[in-house]
Amino acid sequence: MSASANFLVGTTASGKSAVAQYIAEREGQLIVSADSMNLYRGMDIGTAKPTSADREKADYAGFDLAEPTEKFSVATYLNAVRPSFESGREIIVAGGTGLYVKCLTEGFDDVPPENSELRTELEALSYHELEARAKAEASGFYDKLTVDDQKNPRRLIRILERTATGPAALENQRWNAKPKPTLVGLHVERDVIYRRIEKRVEEMYAVGLLDEARALNELDLSPTALQAIGYAEAFAVIKNEITLAKAKEKTVIRTRQLAKRQMTWFRNQLNVEWIDTAQYQTIEKLAEAVSSAWKRIGSTKIQI
Repeated sequence: MSASANFLVGTTASGKSAVAQYIAEREGQLIVSADSMNLYRGMDIGTAKPTSADREKADYAGFDLAEPTEKFSVATYLNAVRPSFESGREIIVAGGTGLYVKCLTEGFDDVPPENSELRTELEALSYHELEARAKAEASGFYDKLTVDDQKNPRRLIRILERTATGPAALENQRWNAKPKPTLVGLHVERDVIYRRIEKRVEEMYAVGLLDEARALNELDLSPTALQAIGYAEAFAVIKNEITLAKAKEKTVIRTRQLAKRQMTWFRNQLNVEWIDTAQYQTIEKLAEAVSSAWKRIGSTKIQI
């Protein structure tokens, strides 16, 4: 594909969506989301999607691609956003799902195909069966998980799938040998991120996360949607399993852990030029810094 885009990456609550929105409104670019949770319809508040007002001011793609009852793979995402890159539009890719960014910039050819039979087999297991199998078959990966992730069936399924492909195959994927393009990212100090996360969680509940979760709770959700940060805790409140205060606390903790994992991925898997957001007091100045970095680095070729 002969297409390119400007990339803006960062952890959750780093402000990348606001910067992309600001630039797109003024310069007319199409924003393509690289966030794996934005693809589910009806999961809007807990995933911090752009508001309807924002979407009226800028064009978006990569959102609302599937029902929360559906399974969704990286390959499906790439196929869904491909028309955007074939449109001839100037594009901003903004998001925090490192694997999506990596596949867009370095290619998807050598990613092991999804083993649908194994996935079906694993999804039929109980949590305790998954835990036992993960400890037996993927102990190296299991021991590196956080305590919360060790209790997350979706994470256990992923490490079992990863082990099934063979560690050597993963380490020697051809994309790891390719030159890595330089992307632009927003760096925010950890304490600032933590405060933003706490504020965001409060706001999500204030504007109706529980109501959104009640509607979703009537559906046969996919494992990914069922365990999504914020929603899993909201479902527990609805079922009277935990208090609202505890749900907020757990959501904050899980979101902090997500931010940590995202930054680890960006540092280890991508080549990012970080912009220190603390140096810019307004969204306008930060957007100018991002635009300047894009012009200096040049746009990144899309590899799908």
